[in-house]
Amino acid sequence: MMNKKNGFIKLIIIIIVALLLMKYFGVTISGILAYFHLTWAEIIGWFNMAWNWFIDLFNSVK
Repeated sequence: MMNKKNGFIKLIIIIIVALLLMKYFGVTISGILAYFHLTWAEIIGWFNMAWNWFIDLFNSVK
């Protein structure tokens, strides 16, 4: 249980640091997408694939 808590806290800290760095350097999410030549449709597709993978994983350990 303690490992899950520590991992979650580390993830929250990483997200906060990333957001603060983005604010400091004036970087936006749209700017990052443009820099890497990505579209919102591609990102949503990746999230959909990740969600399906997670559901399959969850169903396999039921």
